[in-house]
Amino acid sequence: MNLTDEKVNGLPEKTYSIKAEEGLIGSIFLKPKIMSEILEIVNEEDFYKGSHKILFNEMKKAHESGKIIEVLVIIELLKKNNLLEEVGGEDTIYDFTEVVSTAANATTYARIIKEKSIQRQLIDVGEEIIKLSQNSYNSIEKIIDDAEKKIFEISKKKQHQEIIKVGELADKKLKLLDEYQNSTSELSGIPTGYSAFDQMTGGLHGSDLMILAARPAMGKTAFALNLAISVAKQNKHVLVYSLEMGNEQLFDRILSITAGIRLKSLKDNMLKSEEMYRMGEVFGEITEMPFYISDSASVNMMELKSTARRLKSEGKLDFLLIDYLQLISPQEGYRKSREQEISEISRSLKLLAKELNIPILTLSQLSRGVEQRNDKRPMLSDLRESGAIEQDADMVMFLYRDSYYKKNNFDDEEESESSNSDNNNNSEENEKGEEVELIIGKHRSGPIGTVKLSFEASYQRFLNIKSDKYLPPSE
Repeated sequence: MNLTDEKVNGLPEKTYSIKAEEGLIGSIFLKPKIMSEILEIVNEEDFYKGSHKILFNEMKKAHESGKIIEVLVIIELLKKNNLLEEVGGEDTIYDFTEVVSTAANATTYARIIKEKSIQRQLIDVGEEIIKLSQNSYNSIEKIIDDAEKKIFEISKKKQHQEIIKVGELADKKLKLLDEYQNSTSELSGIPTGYSAFDQMTGGLHGSDLMILAARPAMGKTAFALNLAISVAKQNKHVLVYSLEMGNEQLFDRILSITAGIRLKSLKDNMLKSEEMYRMGEVFGEITEMPFYISDSASVNMMELKSTARRLKSEGKLDFLLIDYLQLISPQEGYRKSREQEISEISRSLKLLAKELNIPILTLSQLSRGVEQRNDKRPMLSDLRESGAIEQDADMVMFLYRDSYYKKNNFDDEEESESSNSDNNNNSEENEKGEEVELIIGKHRSGPIGTVKLSFEASYQRFLNIKSDKYLPPSE
């Protein structure tokens, strides 16, 4: 029997390759040891022909149970599961052994099958988009977001398992533990360079949504940038959405932190010779950092997710920083209260962190109620506009500078972080570091507590206490 003589109805022939499917199955019968390598490329769902799906699945089961993949073994397994006739009987199984004379092209067959499978999935998504578009109740933003998410999942070229056996998780955990034991780092996540913080948290972890909140002038943008620079110096790709500051303002702060140059000097373009020298020393380092900035004054969640997914698919996103949450625009056509809008944005950010498996840090405002208390240290109840922020976040952090309240008669009028930073953080008295409390008010996977840091406002730098130098990890 010529296996390829059998007609397959359905999609156009360009979207499947029966010959590649037959060639792969025949190759595995010839050389069973290649099954492990093949399973890294395809699974049974990638096959187009129903009988091939069934046969490959039984071959996979035999491999996973330690059985040899040979004709008689597979025939017996098919009989046991009442599937032999569904694949065409014993003669059909034997025919596969004559399809190819060598297993040398097995991985080529597997890649062809995978490409055709992705092609069919894209067709399915296209048809789904057409149906969604024809429904007048669906907004354009929702249709685009759904389409991007589905295409992103397809582009990862691997099956996403919604249900997973705990034994598989155990194996994965053992591998992670083994990697951790053999690693030179003592942390399970990305180091930040702040020793007390890293000891408490284990670093920055994929799928975590972190909130950094503070009243104006506490230095939350500066601290977030210090973290981002530390991550980028480890050759991790960083994307910063700066919704309040422009690119040039943000770059001045990056340069101030990295080179140890007063921010005011950079803003005034008045550098001393030694500062020019320091700037020249770090320019090459800054240029090489995988650090990306978007200073769009208005961005909604659909646009943000689209950019993040694209960069992640290109291998260019390991850490996302958003400054700040309340400046993210609601979806077009979204007609709900501001609290509901913030809740939706917060939830979307958590889902994005999980989808892309990256840490996301977003800055947030605090309510003015903080200023009405004698103890002005922030609490979870001070998060502005939505309790959902606390609920969605894996970690909530607050910045508090006692010295700020001691030397300023605080005006309850809202001010931007950047204007406060510019006006208050560049005087000569700020050359020396001020003690700052980084309060971890919520930590889903670990302890809460306070980390004390030193803030050199003139240079926008946060340092470890008892250290005389900036300590992001050096290569």
